[in-house]
Amino acid sequence: MSILYSKVQRINPRDLQAPKKWYIVPQRIGQKSEKEIAEALSKNTTLSRGEASLVLDEVKAVIISSLLDGYTVQMGDWGSFQLTLSSDGADTEADCTADKIKAVNIRFRPGKGMKEAVAKASFTPR
Repeated sequence: MSILYSKVQRINPRDLQAPKKWYIVPQRIGQKSEKEIAEALSKNTTLSRGEASLVLDEVKAVIISSLLDGYTVQMGDWGSFQLTLSSDGADTEADCTADKIKAVNIRFRPGKGMKEAVAKASFTPR
């Protein structure tokens, strides 16, 4: 599998006076919908597209429920999902309350199997 890439010139946001440098970025072809993923699953398994779609819906629901219950969700060699919070700092512990939370984020950490699969990719300029 080959990853398409482009070259972009960017400034250093920490030093606006520094000369621009060139960077390689992945070229995104588009986006795959949940329906398209279900279709691909149905081609590679004995599941119908509807069954595959139902499985994806249920996996999503279980992951969300588990995250909201405080769990890190480990999905084998895929990797793990966990919640992170972004908050404003407080001067005292008493002032450190939930109203300081600015955002709730989901962090995905790829597992060994996914990292190894991606590391085997070749690269093609676009």
